[in-house]
Amino acid sequence: MQEKKFVEVRSKWRLSKGPSGLIKAMMATASYMFKERPTTLYPFEKNKLPEAFRGLLTYDIDKCIGCGACVLACPNKCLYKVPGPKTEKNKPGIYIAFEPTHCLFCGLCVEACPPVSGSLSHSSLVSIVSSKEKIYWSPWEWAAISELIKEKGWEYDAIDYDKIEDLVKEKSEEVKRRIESKTLGGNK
Repeated sequence: MQEKKFVEVRSKWRLSKGPSGLIKAMMATASYMFKERPTTLYPFEKNKLPEAFRGLLTYDIDKCIGCGACVLACPNKCLYKVPGPKTEKNKPGIYIAFEPTHCLFCGLCVEACPPVSGSLSHSSLVSIVSSKEKIYWSPWEWAAISELIKEKGWEYDAIDYDKIEDLVKEKSEEVKRRIESKTLGGNK
């Protein structure tokens, strides 16, 4: 029964040759002229995202306690433990690297991150595009891009990583120096 309905809908707008086909095509077009536009004029207009939208993961490196719970929770294994300077907040000196090209945005890592830390969250950044097949961010680069998303107001956007890669590298050096300045007793 369902198949028959599908055929009826298709045959309704089936175009025939001659003037009747042209009139049917014009009627089909005209029926959409006065309806609300189904698309937006991106980037000038932004769609409202659902409240539960899970965009690109952001990493607040200053809040990370180095527990690695997020790494264990990740089903795609796109989070990695990386050694770094030991600080008052991050006593083990473990930081998290991220491979966004393999992330499925499930949110399990955000849920696993202890409330004491709260270093992982979802941004409103819709997507990152790149000519590279694989993107790997060191903890410093990930923290840098997370800070840039907030600073530059890249909410509800899609960004071309190839165009901002130099900016991210520069910002990551700044983040690394900031973390190293908080080092406990000269341990690195």
